[in-house]
Amino acid sequence: MDDFIWIAWNLAKITYHALSHDEVEHAWRHGTILRKRVNEHGVSYESEGNCPSGRTIKIVWKYDVDRDGSTKVFVITAHGR
Repeated sequence: MDDFIWIAWNLAKITYHALSHDEVEHAWRHGTILRKRVNEHGVSYESEGNCPSGRTIKIVWKYDVDRDGSTKVFVITAHGR
């Protein structure tokens, strides 16, 4: 399962950190989960991975259900380290 949900909100957040959705998806697929986060908003995860350029980024994400009912990855934010 490695489909992503991209909307204007999370695209704007990664663009602010000079990242594209392709870079974030690549780093997520080839990265490592650092920790699970549980708070009043639910469960999310923090991962770290490398973009094709070699840039190491952190990704905060959660599993979410898309309109079609399938479980996908929803990126909350991503930024360089």
